[in-house]
Amino acid sequence: MNERLKDPEGIFCQSFGSVQHRASSGRFPLNMTHLFVKQFDGENDGLVGVESFEWGSRYTLLKPKGLRGISHGDMVDLCRENIVREFYVKLVSDLREMGF
Repeated sequence: MNERLKDPEGIFCQSFGSVQHRASSGRFPLNMTHLFVKQFDGENDGLVGVESFEWGSRYTLLKPKGLRGISHGDMVDLCRENIVREFYVKLVSDLREMGF
């Protein structure tokens, strides 16, 4: 995607994604779609394949140890479990240090 869609002049673009290790780690409907997406795209967050996340100047893939993983729902805090809160705190801190 980076080859076809360049970062706009003067705009910092970054992306991030996560890996849900097991279908049972996500809540409905991500528990159902995880296996479907895995069939076509391999590792995924229950909705999007890992290969599709990367875009921009900086890319971060959250791939925790353990069996659960981090679902797409966790990344957007759909279930209010605060699994990635520290990631977002660091993300904002990094942007501040970069002058944004």
